[in-house]
Amino acid sequence: MMSMSDISRIPSHWPNRQYSQSVKLSGILWHFQLSKHPDANTKSILLIHGSGASAHSWKNIFISLAKNYTVIAIDLPGHGFTLGAQKAQLHIDEISKHLNELLEAIDTPSPDIIIGHSAGANCALALSLRLKKCPDTIIGFNPSFVSPPRSLLLLLGPIVNPLFTSSLMSNLLAISIPKTNLINTLLDSTNSLLNQEQRKPYQYLFHQERHIYGTMNFMAASNIPQLLAKSAQINSKFIFVAANQDQWVSKINLMPVLHQYFPQATIHSEQGGHLFHEVNPEKSIEIIQQTIENISQT
Repeated sequence: MMSMSDISRIPSHWPNRQYSQSVKLSGILWHFQLSKHPDANTKSILLIHGSGASAHSWKNIFISLAKNYTVIAIDLPGHGFTLGAQKAQLHIDEISKHLNELLEAIDTPSPDIIIGHSAGANCALALSLRLKKCPDTIIGFNPSFVSPPRSLLLLLGPIVNPLFTSSLMSNLLAISIPKTNLINTLLDSTNSLLNQEQRKPYQYLFHQERHIYGTMNFMAASNIPQLLAKSAQINSKFIFVAANQDQWVSKINLMPVLHQYFPQATIHSEQGGHLFHEVNPEKSIEIIQQTIENISQT
């Protein structure tokens, strides 16, 4: 059963807060941002952020796309302001099940286009396997189809290490992180030139025990090979953006995976780091818009 909830837990300064909505479904109190286009026939677009982020990461892209389309940006369970998910519900299969439920509840059961960043692209695949109708197109920005290098996991320690997934560790990190430069180190490791304004939402989120707990357990629960093996069942057009300077999703490791599992995909190679879509929203929007126009012409 669906129950609507208020958004008082969302800070007044939060990006695109004017679009925020909250719905409780199956014990999960969702936060999502929704802009419904007045034309019911226009395309619908679902935006799925990566691990450790939230809907805020689509700030500029959301606003631009909302001019012409229905757009939904969600906080994944365990992330941002989506609350109530248990540890078992942070597995990507469970997330896709609950996300499917959310989309049906808000009357957008089959988005025409799903756009995911990093692990959000993995979620896009898992969700598409559940939808009654596959999206026309899936766009993945630096998709997390390969594991991050061990050197980065060692550098950043328990905040990104899947071995540390307890609530006690999350609590300790939430207490200690404000006293360190760990979040800036994490953001810098993406090779993305975020300004201070773009860093603030991440600094806020990683002061929250629930967000740290959700991030660590979401990363630990991923089974990438299994998901890729199932991707052949998805009848969608695939577009991928691979940033040349991305350390987290190494392009040299990613490209063979894309060629193996998505041989018909269109691949854009761009200059930038892991958070390419945040640092380069104009180019990202251009790629998205070009993709939509190509769909309309076919």
